[in-house]
Amino acid sequence: MPLNSTSKTSPPAMVLMERCCRRPWEAYVEPIKMAPGVYYISGNDWVACYLIDTGDGLILIDTAMHETAYLMIENIRKLGYELTDIKKILLTHAHIDHIGGARTMKELTGAKIYLGERDLMFLHERRDLIRIGDYTCGEFEPDEIYSDDKPITQGNITIHTVSTPGHTPGCTSMFFDVTDGDGQVLHCGIHGGLGLNLTKKNFEEDGLPPTLRDEFIEGLKKLDQMDVDICLPSHTNQVGILLLKDQVTEDFNPYLDPSIWHELMQERLERVMQIVEAEK
Repeated sequence: MPLNSTSKTSPPAMVLMERCCRRPWEAYVEPIKMAPGVYYISGNDWVACYLIDTGDGLILIDTAMHETAYLMIENIRKLGYELTDIKKILLTHAHIDHIGGARTMKELTGAKIYLGERDLMFLHERRDLIRIGDYTCGEFEPDEIYSDDKPITQGNITIHTVSTPGHTPGCTSMFFDVTDGDGQVLHCGIHGGLGLNLTKKNFEEDGLPPTLRDEFIEGLKKLDQMDVDICLPSHTNQVGILLLKDQVTEDFNPYLDPSIWHELMQERLERVMQIVEAEK
């Protein structure tokens, strides 16, 4: 039976969409199978990290916080992998809740770290901008910089990156295909950063150009034109993946729903336009 999300018992596409910021992580989350060979493995219930089995090593997308790295490490081992199986670490953007564990994972795995070029200043000049709360972040240097015209390949997985500035200047979105047991090709996608820190006050306080908001809007419109079968949120409050995790079986994937991606892009576009209107 092919994976599908058309069951009458499936909740609406955007279940658990929250209209405000979540509190930091509160509970341990076991690995969740999002797609064939793709797992939510951060171990916390706030920030998403994904492990991709390429058939020839693993790719890790984001590392969450340094303080929760032990949960992610436990989940990787629960899936039967070794840390040294990780060959590439792809960071969506340079906020501490996504890069806090980067140094730890680099040292434990020996993997290459990738980051968007425009976020390098967060590491070198404006480390104050990476911080959220009291989380810690060891210093590290990326081994590679993303280029939208240069896909990243490991094993049987090729990841195409798309620069989507806004949430941070170097925010990067990622897209790749996987194949299910019936030979069906599934398109997976993650927007690199959908946080709405996009008011004039935010830009003034952070010393960042307000044109980032225009880039964010254009990025949403561009990505909304893409076909994505399985939306991988960067935070659990963007799409209700935790509410659906108990429905995952070998024959049914509740995350397989092409409408979710478009609803998420359109919802964020509507919200950022509300900010624009409010500041006129």
